[in-house]
Amino acid sequence: MSGGSTDKPRRRDAFRADLKTRVISGAILAIIGFLNILAGGWATALFVALGTGLMAWELARMIVGLTNFTKLQAVAAFIAGSLPPLVAYIFGFQTAVGIAALVAALAMIVLACGWKGAVGIALLSSAGAAFVWLRDIDGSGLAIAIWIILVVAFADMGGYFAGRAIGGPKLAPKLSPNKTWAGAIGGICFAMIVSVIFAVIKDGNPLTLALIAAVNAIVSQAGDLIESTAKRRYGVKDSSGLIPGHGGVWDRFDGVIAASLFLGALLALYPGLISQW
Repeated sequence: MSGGSTDKPRRRDAFRADLKTRVISGAILAIIGFLNILAGGWATALFVALGTGLMAWELARMIVGLTNFTKLQAVAAFIAGSLPPLVAYIFGFQTAVGIAALVAALAMIVLACGWKGAVGIALLSSAGAAFVWLRDIDGSGLAIAIWIILVVAFADMGGYFAGRAIGGPKLAPKLSPNKTWAGAIGGICFAMIVSVIFAVIKDGNPLTLALIAAVNAIVSQAGDLIESTAKRRYGVKDSSGLIPGHGGVWDRFDGVIAASLFLGALLALYPGLISQW
């Protein structure tokens, strides 16, 4: 009896300490990220390159195994992940995607992580390249970058609140046991609402941006499920422990990565849509 009553305060204290850590590290990361995105140019390119390089390192480390991962493999993964965003800033998105495929193929040889690892690194680095390219678009870059962050954040928020309040059938129980269809729909609705508000403030096209936001919300949730699948496949709880209280860089930015890749591809194919921001 007394042991149980003693455990409760300990669990409560541990929860508070973990929450404090999450809030502090999250706030620091948000401030640094916002300042880099606001600055644009090389500041954004270097910040994103660091992030995708670390994500590629996390993915390769998962696949190869924590105990077998060598320093050479760590360096190869980081370079493969960080180079395309820098190329995107200098030469553009399309060139960066080609570089991403090339360095991922070369990294596969060094990493010995198979074609899945190469594809994963190529997608992560291409997504980073897409975000850098989008941020660098004259006149609309800052608005597009902020819109991506808002849409993904509100999709997460809507998914959390709708999932908690409504519950119901699971979205993909084998991949992510806590996600529900209600949460997925709530995330889409929240993303569309914030996008409409954004469009009104920026004098953009509310209907067009709401529709793109809906697809982006779906894509960002798919990015979360893909990362959950990878972690489950390789038996890890977090992609790494680089961000105190949050896990790894990929854990924190899986939705942004997926949404950036989708929007980068969409606007590269249909550049006329850029004017909607």
